[in-house]
Amino acid sequence: MNGPARPRAVLHVGSPKTGTTFLQQVLWSQRELAEQQGVRLPLDSFNDHYLASLDLRGLARPPHPARAQGMWTRLVSDSERWLGTSLISHELFAAADPTQARRATSSFGPATEVHVVLTARDLLRQLSAEWQEHVKHRSRLRFDEFVTSVRADAARRSGWFWRVQDYVGVLERWGAGLPASHVHVVTVPPAGAPQTVLWERFAGLLGLDAAAFDTSGSRPNTSLGLEQAELLRRVNVALGDRLPLPGPYPGVVKDLLAHRVMAARRGSPLRLTSEDVGFAAEESRRLADGLAAAGVDVIGSLDDLLVDEEAAGEAAATQGYQPPPDAELLDESVQVLADLLVDLAASMQRDRAAVELGEALRANPLGTVVKELAARHRSVRRLERGWRKLRERP
Repeated sequence: MNGPARPRAVLHVGSPKTGTTFLQQVLWSQRELAEQQGVRLPLDSFNDHYLASLDLRGLARPPHPARAQGMWTRLVSDSERWLGTSLISHELFAAADPTQARRATSSFGPATEVHVVLTARDLLRQLSAEWQEHVKHRSRLRFDEFVTSVRADAARRSGWFWRVQDYVGVLERWGAGLPASHVHVVTVPPAGAPQTVLWERFAGLLGLDAAAFDTSGSRPNTSLGLEQAELLRRVNVALGDRLPLPGPYPGVVKDLLAHRVMAARRGSPLRLTSEDVGFAAEESRRLADGLAAAGVDVIGSLDDLLVDEEAAGEAAATQGYQPPPDAELLDESVQVLADLLVDLAASMQRDRAAVELGEALRANPLGTVVKELAARHRSVRRLERGWRKLRERP
């Protein structure tokens, strides 16, 4: 995919928990550099791509943002203004049904060459990662209950896990009507490999110079340890119907409590039983074989999707999933609460500084404000917050 002869639309459609957050952070944080090398991220932000995924899947209605209505059409329109490669990327596109996926790939005019790319990882890691993501979205299921539900649905593949993690099924939906050479799988390297390997594979597919991009400031969607994930699950139980999703839950619980506070703490690893490890290994092999039979373009190796059963078996839980003892969770709760209070205090201090800057902006000449901004504040976002708070004051 080097140097498109005609406009190209690359649809990165998932799957969740396969390094998508890391790749998106690298590209959006260095959007101008990517554009200089011929790859454009259409519209204004990553959130626009999320809204487009809602619109495409028929979810552009309350309680989701009204701005999602028509976002897919706007995304396509903006993409087609670019003569190089346009990258549309959000992992929730993986959940589209066959009609929705076909609508997406046929939305582009005949002059545009459409490609679909999926990032994929072995199912052993996906089981624990998906459970944690479910907990971050208000799930109350224990890890063993989640794995049991996934195994029960393996034949029908009707639930959320298989909708987005059955790589063969996702590409059957999204690749329908496209040449096999336009359907790509980028495999996530095995655990322990440098994080840059995934970026190098993805960048190479897009025709970007991977070495020109800084990946040090971009991090994957951070995992939680056993204690932190179980504590968050119990918080979800205690919340009941409060802090709904969609609504305030993502900002308060997922972003603040889970990502900023809990993810910074070290916890125990999640462990599967040996039977669950065998199940993950068998299904991973089945997916790798299915992708090979489909003849799609593979960047990396399908062997990356296979589970090392011997290594995984040594780390398997002998007595099944065991939640942390209440005494450990009590100690963890106290520590998390303390960390949360420290974070909230720092946020309040930043907000006060932003309000002060807003006051200075209202009272002082422009030159003075610019000097104060350079000396006291690093983020324009804080300036915007200060203006907003100032305007809200009576």
